[in-house]
Amino acid sequence: MLLAMTGFIMIALLMFFLLRGKATPLALFVVLPILAALINGFSITEIAEYSAAGVSTTWSMAALFVFVVTYFGIMTDTGMFDKLVQSLINVANGKIVGIFLAIVLIGTIGHLDGNSPTTYLIAIPALMPLCKKLNIRMQAVMLMCCSVITVMNLVPWGGVLNRQSIVLDMDSSVLWQSYLPIQIFGWICCIGMAFILAKVETKNGAGVVTCLPEADDASTLSDKMSEVDSLKRPKLVWFNVALTIFVFVLLFKSPFANYIIFMIGDVIALAVNYPNVKDQEERLKAHAPKVISLVATVLAAGVMVGILNNTGMITAMAEFIINALPAALNSKLHIIFGVFGGFMGLAVAPDTLYYGILPVLIEVCGTYGIPAQSVAIAFGVGADSCFTLAPVISSTFLGLAVSGLSLKEHMRFSFFPLWILGLLMILFGCLTGIIMV
Repeated sequence: MLLAMTGFIMIALLMFFLLRGKATPLALFVVLPILAALINGFSITEIAEYSAAGVSTTWSMAALFVFVVTYFGIMTDTGMFDKLVQSLINVANGKIVGIFLAIVLIGTIGHLDGNSPTTYLIAIPALMPLCKKLNIRMQAVMLMCCSVITVMNLVPWGGVLNRQSIVLDMDSSVLWQSYLPIQIFGWICCIGMAFILAKVETKNGAGVVTCLPEADDASTLSDKMSEVDSLKRPKLVWFNVALTIFVFVLLFKSPFANYIIFMIGDVIALAVNYPNVKDQEERLKAHAPKVISLVATVLAAGVMVGILNNTGMITAMAEFIINALPAALNSKLHIIFGVFGGFMGLAVAPDTLYYGILPVLIEVCGTYGIPAQSVAIAFGVGADSCFTLAPVISSTFLGLAVSGLSLKEHMRFSFFPLWILGLLMILFGCLTGIIMV
C-alpha cells in the first residue's frame, strides 16, 4: 500500500514540477525516486544498486547524444542544409500542409525499422531549417513526427509487439495482423492531423519567409553573418551529403553501435571540413553546451527507471488501481487501462509496462472472459500513444536535442493531441471488434 501511494505521489510531483517549470528534469529524476525508495525502507546499498542498474540501460543513449548533436551541428555549420532548404521553400511555395505531409511520409519511411532515434534523426534535422524560415513552430513539427512514430511503432519488429508477443507466447507477425487495421486507421488520422496543424500554424503566422532584422541590429547582424559564413564549406557540400548518407547506411546495415557510427562521422566531418586543430576544438566547444545538459538528464533518468523497476513500485501501483476499482468495472479493465495508458506511458518504462503490468491485467481480465490478445491490444495502443513524451525513455531526449525544444514545451503542446490519437485508435478497435468491449 505504502509502495503504491509513494509511487503515485512521486509521479504527480514529477509532472507538476516539469510542467510548471519549477525544477529541472535532472534534479527531479534523482531526488524524487531516491526519496521514495527511502520512505519505503530500502537501504542506501539497495538504492545504489538499483540506480546503477538503471543508469546502465541509458548510458549508450547518452553517448549517442554526444556524437549526434555534434554531428548535425557540424553539418549545419558547413551549410549542408542550405540548398535543400531553399529547394523545399520553392517547392512548398508557402503551402504549409505540404511540409506536414512530407513529415508524415518521411516519418513513415524512417520508422520502418521500428527505431525512434533513427526517425528523429532522419525527419527533424533536414526539415528544421526550412520550418524556421517559414515560421513553423518546432512544437508542431515534433507533434507531427511523434504522431507518425506512435502509429508506426506498432510494426511486428517494434518494441510494443515484440514485448507483447513474448507475454502472449505468440509470433509478433501473427499479433500484428490484429493490430494492422488499427494501425492503418491511425496513419489516416496522422494525415488528418497534418491538415489541422497546417491550418493552426498558418493562423499563427507560418508561410512567410523570415525577413532580416531592421537596421538597428545591422552591425550585430553583419558580424554574426560573417561568422556564420566563415564556417560554411560550399565546395564540400556534396562530400558532406555523401558522408551523411554513408552514416545512415551504417545505421541500418552495420553491426556497430549507433554512437560508434556517429563518432566516426564526427571525426571525418571535422577532419575534412575543418582541418585546423584549433577550428576543430572551437566547433566542439560551440556544440558542447547542448550536449552536457542532455547527457546529464538522460543518465539521471536511468536512476529513476532503475528505482521504479527494482523496488516493484510500478507493479504495486497497477495492483492498487485494479483492487480499488468497483467490481462492476473489472470486466472493462483493459479499456480503462487503455484509455489512461497514455498517462502511464509517461512515467513507466516499456519493459515494466509490458512485462510487469500487462500480465497482471491479462490475468484479472481473463476471469471475466476477455481474451488476452484483446487486453494486450487495448493496453498497447493506449500506452504507446504518449511514449514519445516520456521522460523515462532516452529517445525522447534525442528528439528534444535535434529539435531544440524543452521537455516542458514538448509535453504542453503534444500530450493531448497524442493522447486523443490513441483514444481514437482504441475506439476504432472497439467498434470493429478487434478489442472486445
